[in-house]
Amino acid sequence: MSLILSHNPDQYSLCPEGLHKAQITSIEPLNEVETPFGIKDMISIVVQTEITDEEGKPYTLATRFNRSLHEKASLRIALERLNGRKFTPEQLHEGIDLEAFLGRRCNILVVHNPTEDRVYANIDVFMPFNEAREIGTAKAKKLSTKVKRLEHAGELNGV
Repeated sequence: MSLILSHNPDQYSLCPEGLHKAQITSIEPLNEVETPFGIKDMISIVVQTEITDEEGKPYTLATRFNRSLHEKASLRIALERLNGRKFTPEQLHEGIDLEAFLGRRCNILVVHNPTEDRVYANIDVFMPFNEAREIGTAKAKKLSTKVKRLEHAGELNGV
């Protein structure tokens, strides 16, 4: 008996390009990975977006980083952006606990990168999630709705 598996990349819907709210769901060591630049010790950060596909499932995106906290390393840049500030020398000396980022809400900028075979949705930038901005936006929407109701009530009363 044979067991045949196939993969059709077209069966997965592509996360739309743009800025999306997301949550970090996994940070995994990939250990040694063959790259165009040789074997690298890498880490994968996986997020799920708040927007969903046609089936109501959140989009899941993963990005890989070299396991380095050098000042120019993309992992360090991403983690500092998630924090909203640069790491102090003391933090770097003590070490950065990647598990502390699990479950963290964030904003991601998704871009589409075409290849010969297909188009990939990639995380271009991680950004901190600003709850204060979310609360402010919600309050502004409530206020706007309240003003519209008052204006409408004034029209009904002939004011």
